[in-house]
Order: sequence, then C-alpha cells, then structure tokens
Amino acid sequence: MEQSTAWANFLEENDKVEYVWLQFLSYTSDTLVRIIPRAKFTAMLKDGENLSMPRCILHLLPGDRLTEGGNPAGKLLLCPDISSAYCQAGSNGTRAVINVCCVQDDGTSVAECPRSNLLGLHTMLQEKMESSLLVGFEVEVMFLKPRQEGDITVDYEPINTQHSFSSMTPEDRTYMHLIEAVVRALSTVGIDLEQFHAEAGPGQWEFVLPPAEPVRAIDLLLRARETIMHVAQTFELRATVYTQPFPQKACNGAHVHISLNPKDKNKVEKIDQKAASFFAGIMRHLPAISAFTLPTDISYARVASGIWSGGEYVAWGWENKEVPIRRIAKNRFEIKMVDGLSNPYLVLGAILSAGIIGIRQKMLLTAGPCSNAPAQLSVQEREVLGVKDRLPATLDASIAALDADTHLQVILGVSIVSLYISIKRGEAEFLRAMDDDQRRLWLIARY
Repeated sequence: MEQSTAWANFLEENDKVEYVWLQFLSYTSDTLVRIIPRAKFTAMLKDGENLSMPRCILHLLPGDRLTEGGNPAGKLLLCPDISSAYCQAGSNGTRAVINVCCVQDDGTSVAECPRSNLLGLHTMLQEKMESSLLVGFEVEVMFLKPRQEGDITVDYEPINTQHSFSSMTPEDRTYMHLIEAVVRALSTVGIDLEQFHAEAGPGQWEFVLPPAEPVRAIDLLLRARETIMHVAQTFELRATVYTQPFPQKACNGAHVHISLNPKDKNKVEKIDQKAASFFAGIMRHLPAISAFTLPTDISYARVASGIWSGGEYVAWGWENKEVPIRRIAKNRFEIKMVDGLSNPYLVLGAILSAGIIGIRQKMLLTAGPCSNAPAQLSVQEREVLGVKDRLPATLDASIAALDADTHLQVILGVSIVSLYISIKRGEAEFLRAMDDDQRRLWLIARY
C-alpha cells in the first residue's frame, strides 16, 4: 500500500493526531526522534519527500561526539514505515510514533542502517532459503523509586523487596494496580501480552510479547518499553531495562524466542534439518554475536552459572535455563544472553546472519544437548557433548571475537560491524571514566 494511503487510513482511526514522531535507534540503543506537525508530514508523504538528517547521526558517541573515523559531512533521509505507526500512550491520541529506515536520495538503504539491514537479511532467508522467522521478546524491567535531593535524583530503590520469581507476596499485591495499568496501556497501543509475572530481581517484572516477523517484533518491543516507562512515570516511578540496578542482585535480561518456519506452510518436510543448521550457525558464531547481545561492561555480570542467564559455555539444552540457547521445540529456541542495553536490530541482524551461514553450510548442531549447567559437568562429560568453547567474559573479549569473525561480517555487513566496533570502544571509554555509582545512575536514567 502506498505510504500516503496507509497514512490516510491511519488518520481515519486516529483523528486526534497533531504531531508525528519519527523514531530510530542509535548504535548505543538510544531512541532518537524528530517531530513533525501532522499537516507538514501529510504533505511530505503526498510529495514523496523524506526528512533529511546529518549522516553522522549514526556515528555519534555519548555526549554527541563523533566516533573515530566519523565524518561530519553528508546526509541521510528518514523513510517512515507507516505500518509501525501507533498513538503514544498518555498523549490522548495526539502523538503518532513511526519507526523509520535510513535511506539515500535514490531511495536505497544506507549501508549502516540496522533496520534496513535486518529487513534485507530476512528477505534473503525467505527468498533463497524458503524459510521465515518468528521472533518473540520478553521485556524484563525493574520498577524503581527515585530518591531526590531537591530536583536531583541521587539514587533509586526498588518498589519492593519481598519478591521472587513468579511470586505473589502481600507486598507484591500492593503494586498490582501499577502492573495492571501497564497491561491496559499496552493493550491501548495494540499489544496484547502472552503473559506477565514477577521476576527474581527486586521490583522486577516480565512482560511477554506476542511473536511476529523480526522487524515487526522489534517495533512491538520498542513500543512496549516506551509504554511501560510512561506508565511508571505516571506513578512517579522509574522503569528501567538497565542490566543490574542493584549490585549482587538479579539482572534484567531481554531474552529472545526464535522459531524457523517454512515460507510455504505446505512444505514442512525439510524445516527440522534447516532449523538445526540455523541454530548451529548461531552456536558457531555466538562469541562474536555476544558483542551485540551483551553490549556494555555491566552486561557480563550475567555471564555466570547458577543465575539462569545462560551460563559460561557455548552450549544448548532442552528446556535448560543454564545454557545460552534453550531449545523449546525442534524449530524453536530461546536466546538467553541478551540484555536491554542492546540494539535489537543489530542483535537480530547478527543472529540471522549466523543462522544463514549455518543453513548454507548445512552445519550440524553440536555442543549439546546439555541436561545440566555445563560448568557443573566434568571435562569428560563436556567433551562427549562437544561443549568446548567459553563465552567471552568481558566486552573487550566479545569485541575481539567479532573483529576476528570475518565470515559473520560479510553476511551482516562490513560497514555495520566496523562502525559498531568503533562506537562500542568509544562508548566504553566514556563509561569507564565514571565511578561505579555515577555510571549506574547515568545508565538507569537513560535505559
């Protein structure tokens, strides 16, 4: 459907819209927005005009500094995807939020655009391998009370501490009005949850989103996070996806469920082998993928055994929460080593690239099945299962693995990987200059 026609149809159902938020994610997973009045945006669509932005927007580090090798010259255009449009919770229908792809003057994708790249990778999977992905995200957040000194937030505390995985304690019950308000708000923006429940961390809840094709699934994820944070604000609380708001306590994750399915539902005979090869490719390239899924130093607090976050080894197991890839069905896996500080377009792009390599090479799925935590197995038991590689334990190690994985780079895009590595190194330098408390507060305030 033509963009202007799709927009007209959207406005018929959302006639209070006054402003349009064009939204995209930076390589550091910050939400970037340009706002256009409704009349101007409608005219732009009619004329086939896209909003211009400096191309260096993709090359910015925290503090709006250009990454090493970044060029201040050049432009890109923001091409809106009207199918992603929704009215922002709390705006009384006046704000439409639309996700965009970054394109050039001739309409072709900018090489460094993660959203465009993911669309292209999924198209490759569909057309050349006659397969399609369904993706479902879990949103883990912690609800925090800001502690103020004047107008300055000096710390945060959880809304409750008498709280555990799937619990419903008396203290939990006092906050059900907050949780139910979140679920209602999600429904108003078109997200009907699969389920929701208390998680293990202090003040932590998990909201399970419905499955969708990769880019659509990310659209829902970003919409859900924004909505949850808005509802929390109305309760004078902070909802954060930051990895570890409280030292030595459970972390926030952003687990991803992925199923590989036949493009033609009448052709299912080969999907089991394709699925095994797809996930074998992910296993093979998991150390490099971790640079995207665990994108900051604090992310590696989750690379440990005994905390149900994926453990320390490259391994898989049936319904095993102590391995990075939990197998749920022959064609469905959960990727556990992902956190909320990651850019989901880059995460799925890396996962899809590795899976495509696996299918092309007809890889066999090894490093499992593990029925226990690999760290609890003997050396001989791990050898029998083919569990031999450890996950990177630091950001620097995962970036080094990505830098060395030339095969993954070719499929994912050399320009994307090169820019990502440069930005991650610059961001790490920026964050490491802070002390622990300053860095923690800085990240909670932004994610």
